[in-house]
Amino acid sequence: MDRRTFATCLAMLPLAAAAAEPPEVTEDGLVRVPSSRKVGVYRAPDVPFARYRRISLGDIPVVFRKKHKDLQLEEEDRERLRAELVGMFRDALIAELVERGGYTLTESTDPDVLRIDPSIIDLDISAPDAGTVPGTRTFVRTTGSMQLNVELRDAASGVSVARIIDYEKGREVRELQLANRVTTTQDLRQMFASAARYTREALNVAKTRREP
Repeated sequence: MDRRTFATCLAMLPLAAAAAEPPEVTEDGLVRVPSSRKVGVYRAPDVPFARYRRISLGDIPVVFRKKHKDLQLEEEDRERLRAELVGMFRDALIAELVERGGYTLTESTDPDVLRIDPSIIDLDISAPDAGTVPGTRTFVRTTGSMQLNVELRDAASGVSVARIIDYEKGREVRELQLANRVTTTQDLRQMFASAARYTREALNVAKTRREP
């Protein structure tokens, strides 16, 4: 197998496999630090994270996996789904960083503010409209999967100081189970909660480092 073929095979591996071997240094100079195997945590060297007392939250873009273009979803339903996901992710980040983490939410760009820019990409929901059409039933083995990125920037300069890349997948069962809005929403909230928790934990670790 030549190098080009080998590279192609690597690109086709599942998301979980890709997460197992993240790069050690990103193109913009962030360095990988120890973390959960399924999460990539990167941090800028010599940044005094203890100075950040407040956070601001940016917009949350949502990018569906290519196959979702073939789903019979009206654009109105797609936008509704996007808004619901953004709301869930935002709520999860506020719960972890503000309510549990002690940060104050602000729109300021002062030196003590850390700007949080989350994103939802490669979104693959097995049955996004399950339970919404009367008289229909949908059975799935898993809710779906997504990649949740959390970009942390120095609000004053806009420079990235850390990045969390989390590959989330809904619980998977051996037998097909009935899907509905309740079960799907529960799984999605758990995925967002995990990414938010990893973000808080990564910040807690970063804050313990001595300032240069």
